[in-house]
Amino acid sequence: MYICLRYSDGFKNMARRSKNHDRVAPVPDPANETTSSRQSLKSERTRADLLHAAEVIFARDGFEASRIEDIATEAGRSRGAFYANFDNKTEVFLALRSLAVLRNARAIRERIQNIHDDAARYTAIIRYILEQICDTQTQLLQIEFKLFALRHPEMLAELSAKHLEASTSINRQELSDLFPDKSESPQEMRRTTLAIESILEGFALNASFSPRDMAPKHLEKLVPDLLARIFDHC
Repeated sequence: MYICLRYSDGFKNMARRSKNHDRVAPVPDPANETTSSRQSLKSERTRADLLHAAEVIFARDGFEASRIEDIATEAGRSRGAFYANFDNKTEVFLALRSLAVLRNARAIRERIQNIHDDAARYTAIIRYILEQICDTQTQLLQIEFKLFALRHPEMLAELSAKHLEASTSINRQELSDLFPDKSESPQEMRRTTLAIESILEGFALNASFSPRDMAPKHLEKLVPDLLARIFDHC
């Protein structure tokens, strides 16, 4: 963004140029640059510590019951440090969700980037999704966040939009070049994302609710067929 300063009196500009013509430009101070760099690293470290602490507190207490004070304490920081980095715990959750989606997309990419057969790629993706269902802590926290959004209808549209934008944009960036013939419209991609999340969260919830009836061997029979139907419509 460029800010243009205009003067109604053209002679003021001429006078300023004449006055400043011989002024020597300041030489950057290496000490100041070092200090600025250290402050930037410290800020990044503080943010990372707060995100890690939030992940611990969310898993321990649940999203809605968690408190900002506990997140700050877990991170060894103050409330002021929290609010210097985040407006509220919803923003923290969305940041954590974006990081998780990025990790998942990159993990899938690593598994399939050297596989050139589409069918084999989808098999690898299905295997990865089965593994994610077993990560019940992550999936149950995701369910809890969505329930929180449903209990606060004034926030629902915004939270839904932010969640889907984070998920679809990252997946599009990380995986679209590996499936060039499967380009989806934004709306189709959102639907596909929600369909896959439905499988992840639904099976994770019921596997926790009744682990004997939803044992991994049963998931391995049920989930691939459901995912295949989703991918067939992509």
